[in-house]
Amino acid sequence: IVKSEEVKKIIEDDLKELDQFALTDKGKIKSYQIDEKSIKHNPMGGIDFEVYLNSNKSLIVYYGLEKNSETKAIEYSGGGYSKEVKELIGVKE
Repeated sequence: IVKSEEVKKIIEDDLKELDQFALTDKGKIKSYQIDEKSIKHNPMGGIDFEVYLNSNKSLIVYYGLEKNSETKAIEYSGGGYSKEVKELIGVKE
């Protein structure tokens, strides 16, 4: 599921909210990769996993996904990012 096109769109849309130029030459976020070792089932339902940015394991974005019981679509259910990501994109505490 995590490698599906549906999840890829969720991740890329989210990264573009953090950095409007994400995944382009102008962006601070140049690339991402899913940490396959981090993929686990959430006890409340759904799947949790981490994504590394720019091949840097300290630039972590956390994702929680679940399947909508009515539409069967995969949806973002929560997450966050490391302080290093905040520093990269210029978020003030």
